[in-house]
Amino acid sequence: MSNLTIQYLPVSSIILDLRNPRVAPALESIEGEPPQTFIELALGQFAPDDEDKGASTTFSSLKASIRAYKGLINPIVVTPRDDGTFVVIEGNTRVSIYRQLATEKAPGSWDTIPSIVRTDIEEDGEHAIRLQAHLVGPRQWRPYAKAKYLHSLYTENKLSINEILDYCGGNARKREIEEYIAAYEDMQSHYIPLVGQNQPDYSRFSAFVELQKPQVKQAVVKAGFTMDDFAQWVHGSKISPLNTVRQIPRILANPEAKKRFLSHDAREAMKVLEQPNANAAIKEASVDQLGTV
Repeated sequence: MSNLTIQYLPVSSIILDLRNPRVAPALESIEGEPPQTFIELALGQFAPDDEDKGASTTFSSLKASIRAYKGLINPIVVTPRDDGTFVVIEGNTRVSIYRQLATEKAPGSWDTIPSIVRTDIEEDGEHAIRLQAHLVGPRQWRPYAKAKYLHSLYTENKLSINEILDYCGGNARKREIEEYIAAYEDMQSHYIPLVGQNQPDYSRFSAFVELQKPQVKQAVVKAGFTMDDFAQWVHGSKISPLNTVRQIPRILANPEAKKRFLSHDAREAMKVLEQPNANAAIKEASVDQLGTV
Protein backbone atom coordinates (compact mmCIF):
# COMPACT_ATOMS: atom_id res chain seq x y z
CA MET A 1 0.00 0.00 0.00
CA SER A 2 2.83 2.43 0.70
CA ASN A 3 4.02 2.52 -2.92
CA LEU A 4 0.61 3.35 -4.39
CA THR A 5 0.57 6.56 -6.38
CA ILE A 6 -2.19 8.76 -7.75
CA GLN A 7 -2.57 8.71 -11.54
CA TYR A 8 -4.73 10.97 -13.66
CA LEU A 9 -6.69 8.60 -15.88
CA PRO A 10 -8.94 9.58 -18.80
CA VAL A 11 -12.54 9.51 -17.62
CA SER A 12 -13.40 7.89 -20.97
CA SER A 13 -11.36 4.84 -19.93
CA ILE A 14 -13.26 4.35 -16.65
CA ILE A 15 -16.00 1.69 -16.43
CA LEU A 16 -18.64 2.05 -13.72
CA ASP A 17 -19.05 -1.06 -11.58
CA LEU A 18 -22.27 -3.03 -12.12
CA ARG A 19 -21.86 -4.46 -8.61
CA ASN A 20 -22.11 -1.02 -7.04
CA PRO A 21 -24.75 -1.37 -4.30
CA ARG A 22 -25.90 2.23 -4.81
CA VAL A 23 -27.54 1.19 -8.07
CA ALA A 24 -28.63 -2.27 -6.93
CA PRO A 25 -32.33 -1.34 -6.66
CA ALA A 26 -32.40 -0.06 -10.25
CA LEU A 27 -30.58 -3.08 -11.65
CA GLU A 28 -32.99 -5.56 -10.05
CA SER A 29 -35.51 -4.84 -12.81
CA ILE A 30 -32.99 -4.90 -15.69
CA GLU A 31 -32.14 -7.99 -17.72
CA GLY A 32 -28.66 -8.24 -19.14
CA GLU A 33 -25.89 -5.66 -18.81
CA PRO A 34 -27.24 -2.10 -18.66
CA PRO A 35 -25.49 0.76 -20.50
CA GLN A 36 -23.15 3.02 -18.56
CA THR A 37 -25.61 5.91 -18.97
CA PHE A 38 -28.26 3.93 -17.09
CA ILE A 39 -25.88 3.36 -14.18
CA GLU A 40 -25.11 7.10 -14.11
CA LEU A 41 -28.82 7.92 -13.90
CA ALA A 42 -29.32 5.33 -11.16
CA LEU A 43 -26.49 6.77 -9.08
CA GLY A 44 -28.46 9.99 -8.79
CA GLN A 45 -31.97 8.56 -8.76
CA PHE A 46 -31.36 6.16 -5.89
CA ALA A 47 -29.55 8.62 -3.65
CA PRO A 48 -32.29 11.25 -3.14
CA ASP A 49 -31.61 14.29 -1.03
CA ASP A 50 -34.49 13.65 1.38
CA GLU A 51 -33.26 10.28 2.61
CA ASP A 52 -30.55 9.28 5.05
CA LYS A 53 -29.65 12.86 5.90
CA GLY A 54 -26.74 12.91 8.28
CA ALA A 55 -25.73 9.38 7.32
CA SER A 56 -24.27 9.95 3.89
CA THR A 57 -23.31 12.57 1.35
CA THR A 58 -26.12 13.10 -1.16
CA PHE A 59 -25.45 13.04 -4.88
CA SER A 60 -26.32 16.72 -5.35
CA SER A 61 -24.28 17.96 -2.40
CA LEU A 62 -21.24 15.95 -3.53
CA LYS A 63 -21.64 17.31 -7.04
CA ALA A 64 -21.82 20.87 -5.71
CA SER A 65 -18.67 20.29 -3.65
CA ILE A 66 -16.72 18.86 -6.61
CA ARG A 67 -17.90 21.70 -8.84
CA ALA A 68 -16.81 24.32 -6.29
CA TYR A 69 -13.44 22.66 -5.66
CA LYS A 70 -13.02 21.97 -9.41
CA GLY A 71 -11.89 18.46 -8.67
CA LEU A 72 -11.58 15.70 -6.07
CA ILE A 73 -10.00 15.67 -2.65
CA ASN A 74 -10.14 11.87 -2.45
CA PRO A 75 -9.06 9.88 -5.55
CA ILE A 76 -11.13 7.00 -6.85
CA VAL A 77 -9.85 3.41 -6.71
CA VAL A 78 -9.82 1.31 -9.87
CA THR A 79 -8.51 -1.98 -11.16
CA PRO A 80 -7.23 -2.45 -14.73
CA ARG A 81 -8.79 -4.68 -17.38
CA ASP A 82 -7.06 -6.44 -20.27
CA ASP A 83 -8.62 -4.11 -22.83
CA GLY A 84 -6.94 -1.04 -21.32
CA THR A 85 -9.97 0.23 -19.42
CA PHE A 86 -10.36 0.45 -15.65
CA VAL A 87 -13.25 -0.72 -13.46
CA VAL A 88 -14.18 1.39 -10.47
CA ILE A 89 -13.84 -0.31 -7.11
CA GLU A 90 -14.61 2.79 -5.07
CA GLY A 91 -15.80 6.10 -6.52
CA ASN A 92 -18.59 5.35 -9.01
CA THR A 93 -20.57 8.42 -8.00
CA ARG A 94 -17.56 10.70 -8.41
CA VAL A 95 -16.92 9.38 -11.93
CA SER A 96 -20.56 9.95 -12.81
CA ILE A 97 -20.36 13.51 -11.50
CA TYR A 98 -17.21 14.19 -13.53
CA ARG A 99 -19.06 13.09 -16.67
CA GLN A 100 -22.03 15.31 -15.84
CA LEU A 101 -19.85 18.34 -15.18
CA ALA A 102 -18.04 17.78 -18.46
CA THR A 103 -21.37 17.66 -20.30
CA GLU A 104 -22.48 20.83 -18.53
CA LYS A 105 -19.18 22.49 -19.45
CA ALA A 106 -18.65 23.48 -15.83
CA PRO A 107 -15.44 25.42 -15.08
CA GLY A 108 -12.60 22.98 -14.44
CA SER A 109 -10.87 20.03 -16.06
CA TRP A 110 -13.10 16.96 -16.22
CA ASP A 111 -11.30 14.87 -18.86
CA THR A 112 -9.05 13.09 -16.37
CA ILE A 113 -9.73 11.97 -12.81
CA PRO A 114 -7.28 11.29 -9.94
CA SER A 115 -7.15 7.54 -9.41
CA ILE A 116 -5.34 4.90 -7.43
CA VAL A 117 -4.80 1.89 -9.68
CA ARG A 118 -4.80 -1.43 -7.83
CA THR A 119 -3.18 -4.07 -10.00
CA ASP A 120 -2.51 -6.38 -7.09
CA ILE A 121 -5.98 -6.60 -5.65
CA GLU A 122 -8.20 -9.69 -5.62
CA GLU A 123 -11.91 -10.04 -4.93
CA ASP A 124 -11.57 -10.12 -1.15
CA GLY A 125 -9.56 -6.90 -1.29
CA GLU A 126 -12.31 -5.25 -3.32
CA HIS A 127 -14.86 -6.25 -0.69
CA ALA A 128 -12.69 -4.75 2.04
CA ILE A 129 -12.37 -1.43 0.19
CA ARG A 130 -16.12 -1.17 -0.42
CA LEU A 131 -17.10 -2.13 3.11
CA GLN A 132 -14.60 0.17 4.81
CA ALA A 133 -15.67 3.11 2.64
CA HIS A 134 -19.43 2.61 2.55
CA LEU A 135 -20.60 0.33 5.36
CA VAL A 136 -18.79 2.03 8.23
CA GLY A 137 -17.06 4.95 6.47
CA PRO A 138 -18.13 8.55 5.88
CA ARG A 139 -19.83 7.86 2.51
CA GLN A 140 -22.27 5.22 3.63
CA TRP A 141 -24.64 3.44 1.28
CA ARG A 142 -28.37 3.58 1.85
CA PRO A 143 -29.58 0.84 4.25
CA TYR A 144 -31.16 -1.34 1.56
CA ALA A 145 -28.00 -1.16 -0.56
CA LYS A 146 -25.89 -2.14 2.46
CA ALA A 147 -28.15 -5.08 3.17
CA LYS A 148 -28.14 -6.32 -0.43
CA TYR A 149 -24.34 -6.26 -0.54
CA LEU A 150 -23.98 -7.95 2.85
CA HIS A 151 -26.51 -10.60 1.85
CA SER A 152 -24.58 -11.26 -1.37
CA LEU A 153 -21.32 -11.67 0.54
CA TYR A 154 -22.99 -14.01 3.02
CA THR A 155 -25.01 -16.20 0.64
CA GLU A 156 -23.15 -16.05 -2.70
CA ASN A 157 -19.56 -15.53 -1.57
CA LYS A 158 -20.11 -17.79 1.45
CA LEU A 159 -18.39 -15.40 3.84
CA SER A 160 -19.09 -15.84 7.53
CA ILE A 161 -20.31 -12.92 9.64
CA ASN A 162 -16.89 -12.79 11.32
CA GLU A 163 -15.14 -12.62 7.95
CA ILE A 164 -17.38 -9.72 6.92
CA LEU A 165 -16.54 -8.02 10.19
CA ASP A 166 -12.84 -8.43 9.42
CA TYR A 167 -13.32 -6.70 6.06
CA CYS A 168 -14.95 -3.79 7.89
CA GLY A 169 -11.83 -3.32 9.95
CA GLY A 170 -13.63 -4.11 13.19
CA ASN A 171 -15.74 -0.95 12.96
CA ALA A 172 -19.08 -2.66 12.40
CA ARG A 173 -21.33 -4.44 14.85
CA LYS A 174 -22.02 -8.15 14.43
CA ARG A 175 -25.65 -7.78 15.48
CA GLU A 176 -26.23 -4.99 12.97
CA ILE A 177 -24.85 -7.08 10.09
CA GLU A 178 -26.98 -10.06 11.12
CA GLU A 179 -30.09 -7.87 11.30
CA TYR A 180 -29.46 -6.35 7.87
CA ILE A 181 -29.01 -9.76 6.23
CA ALA A 182 -32.16 -11.16 7.88
CA ALA A 183 -34.14 -7.99 7.07
CA TYR A 184 -33.13 -8.23 3.42
CA GLU A 185 -34.33 -11.83 3.27
CA ASP A 186 -37.66 -10.95 4.90
CA MET A 187 -38.22 -7.99 2.60
CA GLN A 188 -37.43 -10.06 -0.50
CA SER A 189 -39.61 -12.98 0.62
CA HIS A 190 -42.64 -11.13 1.96
CA TYR A 191 -42.73 -7.50 0.73
CA ILE A 192 -41.31 -7.48 -2.81
CA PRO A 193 -43.96 -9.96 -4.12
CA LEU A 194 -46.68 -7.54 -2.96
CA VAL A 195 -45.56 -4.67 -5.19
CA GLY A 196 -45.72 -6.70 -8.41
CA GLN A 197 -44.52 -4.67 -11.38
CA ASN A 198 -44.44 -1.44 -9.39
CA GLN A 199 -41.28 0.16 -8.07
CA PRO A 200 -40.67 -1.02 -4.47
CA ASP A 201 -40.38 1.63 -1.79
CA TYR A 202 -36.91 0.80 -0.51
CA SER A 203 -37.19 3.33 2.30
CA ARG A 204 -39.51 0.81 3.98
CA PHE A 205 -36.54 -1.45 4.55
CA SER A 206 -36.12 0.15 7.98
CA ALA A 207 -39.36 -1.53 9.09
CA PHE A 208 -37.86 -4.93 8.32
CA VAL A 209 -34.72 -4.06 10.27
CA GLU A 210 -36.86 -3.25 13.31
CA LEU A 211 -38.73 -6.52 12.75
CA GLN A 212 -35.52 -8.40 13.55
CA LYS A 213 -35.71 -7.28 17.18
CA PRO A 214 -36.72 -10.48 19.01
CA GLN A 215 -39.55 -8.85 20.93
CA VAL A 216 -41.14 -7.55 17.72
CA LYS A 217 -41.07 -10.81 15.76
CA GLN A 218 -42.23 -12.78 18.77
CA ALA A 219 -45.14 -10.40 19.33
CA VAL A 220 -46.30 -10.76 15.72
CA VAL A 221 -46.23 -14.56 15.85
CA LYS A 222 -47.71 -14.74 19.38
CA ALA A 223 -50.68 -12.66 18.22
CA GLY A 224 -51.36 -15.18 15.46
CA PHE A 225 -49.95 -13.24 12.53
CA THR A 226 -47.28 -14.10 9.97
CA MET A 227 -44.41 -12.31 8.25
CA ASP A 228 -46.70 -12.00 5.21
CA ASP A 229 -49.15 -10.10 7.42
CA PHE A 230 -46.36 -7.83 8.61
CA ALA A 231 -45.29 -7.13 5.03
CA GLN A 232 -48.88 -6.30 4.14
CA TRP A 233 -49.02 -3.85 7.05
CA VAL A 234 -45.88 -2.17 5.76
CA HIS A 235 -47.10 -2.17 2.15
CA GLY A 236 -50.52 -0.83 3.14
CA SER A 237 -48.98 1.92 5.33
CA LYS A 238 -50.60 0.59 8.49
CA ILE A 239 -47.21 0.95 10.14
CA SER A 240 -46.79 4.69 9.85
CA PRO A 241 -44.46 6.26 10.72
CA LEU A 242 -42.12 3.33 10.21
CA ASN A 243 -40.44 3.72 13.60
CA THR A 244 -43.71 2.59 15.21
CA VAL A 245 -42.62 -0.97 14.37
CA ARG A 246 -40.95 -1.02 17.76
CA GLN A 247 -44.37 -0.35 19.32
CA ILE A 248 -45.95 -3.43 17.73
CA PRO A 249 -45.57 -5.58 20.89
CA ARG A 250 -47.49 -2.99 22.95
CA ILE A 251 -50.12 -2.51 20.25
CA LEU A 252 -50.83 -6.21 19.76
CA ALA A 253 -50.92 -6.83 23.53
CA ASN A 254 -53.69 -4.26 24.04
CA PRO A 255 -57.08 -5.43 22.65
CA GLU A 256 -58.40 -1.95 21.90
CA ALA A 257 -55.09 -0.75 20.39
CA LYS A 258 -54.87 -3.93 18.33
CA LYS A 259 -58.39 -3.38 17.03
CA ARG A 260 -57.63 0.23 16.13
CA PHE A 261 -54.39 -0.83 14.43
CA LEU A 262 -56.06 -3.45 12.23
CA SER A 263 -58.92 -1.15 11.28
CA HIS A 264 -56.79 1.98 10.84
CA ASP A 265 -53.03 2.12 11.47
CA ALA A 266 -50.31 2.26 14.13
CA ARG A 267 -50.73 6.01 14.58
CA GLU A 268 -54.35 5.52 15.69
CA ALA A 269 -53.38 2.54 17.85
CA MET A 270 -50.81 4.65 19.66
CA LYS A 271 -53.54 7.13 20.60
CA VAL A 272 -55.22 4.35 22.55
CA LEU A 273 -52.00 3.49 24.37
CA GLU A 274 -51.17 7.09 25.14
CA GLN A 275 -54.58 8.26 26.38
CA PRO A 276 -54.81 8.74 30.18
CA ASN A 277 -56.50 6.06 32.22
CA ALA A 278 -60.03 7.27 32.89
CA ASN A 279 -60.41 5.35 36.15
CA ALA A 280 -57.17 6.76 37.50
CA ALA A 281 -58.34 10.26 36.64
CA ILE A 282 -61.61 9.74 38.54
CA LYS A 283 -59.77 8.43 41.60
CA GLU A 284 -57.54 11.49 41.66
CA ALA A 285 -60.35 14.00 41.12
CA SER A 286 -61.66 16.11 44.00
CA VAL A 287 -65.30 16.11 45.16
CA ASP A 288 -65.80 19.55 43.59
CA GLN A 289 -64.37 18.34 40.28
CA LEU A 290 -66.64 15.29 40.26
CA GLY A 291 -69.61 17.51 41.01
CA THR A 292 -69.05 19.54 37.88
CA VAL A 293 -69.07 16.51 35.59
